[in-house]
Amino acid sequence: LTRVTEYVPQIVQFIETIVSNGMAYESNGSVYLDLTAYEKGGHDYRKLKPARGADTTEAEMAEGEGALTSGGDGEANEKRNTNDFALWKASKPGEPVWDSPWGKGRPGWHIECSVVASDILGAHLDVHAGGEDLKFPHHDNELAQSEACFGLDQCKQWVNYFVHAGHLHIKGLKMSKSLKNFVTIRQALEKHTARQLRLLFLFQRWDLPMTFSDQTLDHAKLREGTLNAFFHQVKDLRRRDYLGKPVGWKCGEGGSEDRKLSDKLTEVQKAVHEALCDNFDTPAAFEALFELISAFNVYVRVDDGADASPLLASRIARYVTKILRAVGVTDDCDAVGMDLRGGGAGGGGGGDADLETTLQPYLDAL
Repeated sequence: LTRVTEYVPQIVQFIETIVSNGMAYESNGSVYLDLTAYEKGGHDYRKLKPARGADTTEAEMAEGEGALTSGGDGEANEKRNTNDFALWKASKPGEPVWDSPWGKGRPGWHIECSVVASDILGAHLDVHAGGEDLKFPHHDNELAQSEACFGLDQCKQWVNYFVHAGHLHIKGLKMSKSLKNFVTIRQALEKHTARQLRLLFLFQRWDLPMTFSDQTLDHAKLREGTLNAFFHQVKDLRRRDYLGKPVGWKCGEGGSEDRKLSDKLTEVQKAVHEALCDNFDTPAAFEALFELISAFNVYVRVDDGADASPLLASRIARYVTKILRAVGVTDDCDAVGMDLRGGGAGGGGGGDADLETTLQPYLDAL
């Protein structure tokens, strides 16, 4: 846990270093990053949302300074360049105040993130994350002030990878308190299971706007039903007395249907792996999984499943369960399939697998 109020001395020192590097200047008690000097020093500005100075809109600049930091027309006169952003601001009456070499003031809108992160993690970060709206100005300004402080020799690039998540949308609008269109997790769990919500999110790209609607929830519930039906079919095959019979592939002529399904499993395993390696593309991974389940459903209808292989079915079910467990759709038990509680409030299954085992003989009789 860190508090910005406990980091003000380090913030002042951080800004002093940028000034001494010739990339920031004092004006009327405030300090601004000098973007002209910054770029002349070999740095690039606006890496995450590229644009030259003339392409930066007034709205973006206002957001860059923050509602509490922006000083209106008077501030514009303080700057050497309209795109320069505040590292330290002279405080207005009633605002928090700390002493500094430039007079009484307070930190700018972005500086605390660079200072706290660098103090704890060092002059170079591997992964940094946030919402897509933070690309510019917040994260671009973090990069600029950090690289201006540490210099090219120590820090050509402050962060290796940024992870920017898409926003949740309701009825076409970004969910926010200001629009009063937000749904809390508790409210969502009153109507839907934790698993259904997880599937809703997994069926959409994490880095793009995500839609929360009756249609997307119905789709998640439909897919959940497909998964449950698949696992029930597999368990039905596994309850057969197959060990007392020849266990080789015999579905279709010369086991052709067995081989076709086994090849499909190999193909899907490769597709899922590639999808998850490609920016964690869960929609594509699940699309491949459902293709496998569709192929399995065709397979078990050949001769009414008389020659379907319980061992091959188990192999497929174990793989599907492994992926579901990896993404949090089911619990971390060793059972095949999904726990009966729908993921529970926290995703745990507890004794659900044992409950299913207990009930199964009665379900079979029915």
